[in-house]
Amino acid sequence: MKKMVFILTIILFFNFAISTAAEDIELKDPWISQREQGNHGGTLITTLLGDPKTFNTLIAKETSSSEVIDGYIFEGLVGRNGITTEIESRLAKDWEISEDGKTYRFYLREGVKWNDGQEFTADDVIFTFDLISDKDIPTSARDGLIIDGEFPEYRKIDKYTVEFELAETFAPFLNSMTLMILPKHKLYEPWQKGNFNSTWGINTDPSEIVGTGPYKLADYRNGERIVMEKNEHYWRQDSEGKTLPYIDRWVRIIVGSQETDTLLFERGETHTLGVRGIDYNRLKQQSARSDYSIIDGGPSFSTNFLVFNMNPRNPNLEKQPWKYEWFTNLNFRRAVAYSMDKETMINQALAGQGSKQWSPISAPNQVFLNEAVKKYPYNLEKAREELKKGGFSWDDNGRLIDQDGRKVEFNILTNAGNETRETLLNIIATELRELGMKINSNPIDFNRLISHMESDWDYDSVLIGLTGGVEPHAGANVWPSHGHLHMWNPVQEEAATEWEARIDELFKKGVSTVETEERVKYYNEFQEIVAEQLPVIYTVTPNNIYAVRDQLKNTETTAYGGVLWNIYELYLEN
Repeated sequence: MKKMVFILTIILFFNFAISTAAEDIELKDPWISQREQGNHGGTLITTLLGDPKTFNTLIAKETSSSEVIDGYIFEGLVGRNGITTEIESRLAKDWEISEDGKTYRFYLREGVKWNDGQEFTADDVIFTFDLISDKDIPTSARDGLIIDGEFPEYRKIDKYTVEFELAETFAPFLNSMTLMILPKHKLYEPWQKGNFNSTWGINTDPSEIVGTGPYKLADYRNGERIVMEKNEHYWRQDSEGKTLPYIDRWVRIIVGSQETDTLLFERGETHTLGVRGIDYNRLKQQSARSDYSIIDGGPSFSTNFLVFNMNPRNPNLEKQPWKYEWFTNLNFRRAVAYSMDKETMINQALAGQGSKQWSPISAPNQVFLNEAVKKYPYNLEKAREELKKGGFSWDDNGRLIDQDGRKVEFNILTNAGNETRETLLNIIATELRELGMKINSNPIDFNRLISHMESDWDYDSVLIGLTGGVEPHAGANVWPSHGHLHMWNPVQEEAATEWEARIDELFKKGVSTVETEERVKYYNEFQEIVAEQLPVIYTVTPNNIYAVRDQLKNTETTAYGGVLWNIYELYLEN
């Protein structure tokens, strides 16, 4: 009996020692808000369209999971500012990059705590990269860190310093450090036992899910809601030195559809709403006599563009080789560019809430966007001039013919069910018919469309889009000639044209220096080449429109960050 009492005393003393040690941790590097001092407390109510599939950020593949946890429960060493899009400190207060761009050293904030009170240290960073490098863990994070065929070497310098060494200079590496960091003290044992991939599923006790972010998981009910509560140990503080976030509780209702999402907001049950184009006019009119404001966050990162098949391996060319001649004719593509009636596109396809796009770098990208690229304002007369320069003419019936007298006729595909693209396709086809072309517009199943583009290579032209980001190298599978998504002529063994070879070179240079000013020069030239050569012809991009309750303060809404990018500074006015 005495032995049991002795053991119990040791356990209690050990637990007390851990608790005391956690409480004694001093936050030496707090981040202090410069925004308006707000009220602490209250409940924020927003929505989610679907349920998360996991709370394990490393293996999450769906946005329905990542939008719940990333940046809110878990954080990276660095992150991007929701306004400027520039990289800024998070769990790392500072960093150094060697002159050759191969060594990155990160200095961690001292005294940061996980939401269970344990201290965050370099051991957690090393552990996270142990997980990422483990090939038994199905994480997409690993592929983005393979540089010249090798995973970076990483080491702990001291309790608050970690270092990474790369095989080659690779400027996007800093962007990779936005990866979420995980707690060693909670996940090491499951990893060692081979259970990591099934850890932190949606049935996990919320108290077991531990992060450093502004919120912690309090409750999850499938198909109903996710409830998050303030992390009392968070490392950001208000101007009075009190722990952020201001808002104590965050309820996220799982709505299942955009219609329900809109209905809840109109009934006054939620604080924010991403506004669809079809709802804009009604909500805008209502806002004048309601307690919310409509905010235009500006152009989104999504794109819509027309691409012609310039692939000499197109199996259809055996029967119609002249189409390759048309589509590779730069004057022909410029004529098509001048035929894009972007004003009508914005008004009809985007309910007036969109922007013209001219560059492969999305408009919200304040770091790398080159606004001085060549533009092609809507002008059918200039389009006709370009067609004449390209050897085309018109027969007596006004039909466009090539220099051999063949009528210009081709198909344009897009994905069926995408109302925006179907409307854009109708506008494009109408204008091209004005130029005498015969256009067969054909929305088809998305999977069939992708098959035509990526494996069969048997299409004429496609209206499709991609979602961009801040780091241009994210397009390395699109713009270099070897890329699988180099849609007009994919997976080239050698660049087919001089301009494609130059883009290949610019993308290599773009990752070979860590100086942002130098990188901007390379990517500026890349954008200029795309605008001149028109391998894809851009149309319009939707604006991100939000409705925000006037009660929610300290918001600065942008297309990149949305409404909640600085949720730790938002507060509810009493």
